[in-house]
Amino acid sequence: MKQSNILLFLFLLITLSSFAFASSHGTPASGGSSFDIGEFVSKIISVGQLTFLGSPDNQFVGFVRILMAVLVFSLIYLGLSMIPGMSRNIGITIAILLSILVSIFFPASILLAWGTAYASLFAFFIIFGPVIGLGAVLITTPTPNRGAALVKFATVIALWWVVAHIAEWAHLLGTQFGGVV
Repeated sequence: MKQSNILLFLFLLITLSSFAFASSHGTPASGGSSFDIGEFVSKIISVGQLTFLGSPDNQFVGFVRILMAVLVFSLIYLGLSMIPGMSRNIGITIAILLSILVSIFFPASILLAWGTAYASLFAFFIIFGPVIGLGAVLITTPTPNRGAALVKFATVIALWWVVAHIAEWAHLLGTQFGGVV
């Protein structure tokens, strides 16, 4: 690693830590100033937990906005990197600005619908992927004896039981976590 990179890293570390200290610098009732390391650490942890975004619903929308910004940045940067003669720095700048604009001005209702659609699709693959896979294994493997037939029959019964109880489990989870009665 070059010495200039190390110096730049140390400069950024000192600058960022001074901003963090300044933001958590309190003024107690006595008029003096003190620094509380616990408050400083809790502010850093709150950034990681996205609590600065507000209520849990806002945290989810904020997280989806961050994901949207990363996705839009990746797509725009990919498109701009294909333009011959486009400077890399200009492409990154344009992609960052457009991704920030898109993620800020995208309506929260559409973000929630987008998240719900992908969650439903993911749940479908998680639940029915193994069911379809085991069904394919049952159909494509030969049944040479009664022991194999018994194992296949037990697998079919287990799959039937899982599929029959999915609606009940979904309703139970919905009432506990979604507030749906």
